Amino acid sequence: MSLTPKQRRFVNEYCVDENATQAYIRAGYSQDGAGQSAYNLLKKSEIAGAIKERMEELAVAASITPEWVVGQWAKIATANPSALVSVRRTNCRHCHGFGHQYQWTEAEYSKAVDVACDTGKDAPDGMGGFGFDPNAAPNKDCPECGGQGIADVHVADTRKTRSPLYAGAERTRNGIKVNMRDQDAAVSNLARYLGMMVDRKEISGPGGGPVALAHLSADDLSDDQLAAILKADDATDEA
Repeated sequence: MSLTPKQRRFVNEYCVDENATQAYIRAGYSQDGAGQSAYNLLKKSEIAGAIKERMEELAVAASITPEWVVGQWAKIATANPSALVSVRRTNCRHCHGFGHQYQWTEAEYSKAVDVACDTGKDAPDGMGGFGFDPNAAPNKDCPECGGQGIADVHVADTRKTRSPLYAGAERTRNGIKVNMRDQDAAVSNLARYLGMMVDRKEISGPGGGPVALAHLSADDLSDDQLAAILKADDATDEA
């Protein structure tokens, strides 16, 4: 049985976001009772078959295969977060100064002397010496930091990294925030795909109570609940 133009559009719209109610409305059907009517359409075998076929077409067009999806999940699940963000312990100002006194860079000391001259204050002594390197390792014998150095958060140059965890960055009041993909979710997706986990879905009524099916309309259910009912019906039919 061939689909009508509206049914075909419903199939295409459903494949956009899998929101049956909104797909029904976008397809040009009436908003009145859209939830129930969309549910009825999804129950039709020709509609379900057309949706499956359309989803496969979209996947092929985008070169999305099960192997590709599993590969992406695996890359995210096993990626090293330190390739993007890491905590480094570097030397404090006293770690490598002469006699563990405050160590300067030459430019810092020169500026401090100029400021002292302009304000009539004494110039800093500079007894700790010069050549401070902010990336140097802590000195285990430093009495100032106890050899612990200073903890510093280092963000990698994302232009030079291809980490699958990287999901963009933003500047906040506290500095740069690196957004990362959820590794736990990737592991969970892999486990479900490989049959290592079985989800148990329950459909509850208001307040978590039982659903009064005798008085229930599809308009009262969410798209997730409708999908769960359809999945349960399909499993029953196959049995």
